Amino acid sequence: MMRTRLPFLFLLIALAAGGPLVAAQTPRPGAPAPTVSAAAGVSYQYGRLAYRQRSSGRERGVEHWSLTRNRDGSRTMRSVAMTADSQFVRDVTYTLGADRRPRDAFVRLQLRDRLVGTGYFRTAGDQLHITTDTADTGHTVQVVPVPPRFHVTTHAVMLDGWPFWAYDAERGGEQALPVYNTSTRWNGTDGPLGRLETLRVRALGEETITVPAGTFTCRHYRFESDAVPSPPSDVWVTGEDDILVRYDWGELDLEYVLTSWVREP
Repeated sequence: MMRTRLPFLFLLIALAAGGPLVAAQTPRPGAPAPTVSAAAGVSYQYGRLAYRQRSSGRERGVEHWSLTRNRDGSRTMRSVAMTADSQFVRDVTYTLGADRRPRDAFVRLQLRDRLVGTGYFRTAGDQLHITTDTADTGHTVQVVPVPPRFHVTTHAVMLDGWPFWAYDAERGGEQALPVYNTSTRWNGTDGPLGRLETLRVRALGEETITVPAGTFTCRHYRFESDAVPSPPSDVWVTGEDDILVRYDWGELDLEYVLTSWVREP
């Protein structure tokens, strides 16, 4: 008697829970898996950036990144960078609003076997709210006034393609772009408690660049910091998401090149 009622009992439980009446089917071998963008209705892409010595081509580090374009028009970049020479691991998550203004960012920096610090940065109107915990400065809370156009420099190299949304292409020439720099060192190995600085940026036009990930039509920018002693940098970005294709720091014998880029349909 009990044996005949069990299937009926399971049916009632499924109906009450709003669950499916048909058992889940295992995808057939070789069938394409549903993509993240198809499932979530967002644009998704990811790739790999190689940190190289320019003169020898030796790879000294790597940065893995992913980017979502969200339903509200915002963009979120996630980056994990690791190097063999300076021995850091940097995790960054950074979101731009639909207006390309920084919305929020998180930075976690590990150097060798030591946690250097973590930081959370959030824009609210004309203020940047900053909360950091670092080995050098402890727990710190800051509120910094920021202009409508500015950038948070996290030292994730893929995100070095994003300050240029604030560049006025119609005006052209050299322009001063305000940035909150999360490190006082050129390689970003301290912080992430930082300071407001100025980047001097010049647009050098469009160029075709070939890297291991492919050949791309890019916008070429040259910039240098007024606060951090370092030589000028050349950056090439492409597409409406400002994907960094190449970063050249010739005077330091360093370059960063895109080695893979996958865009889901």
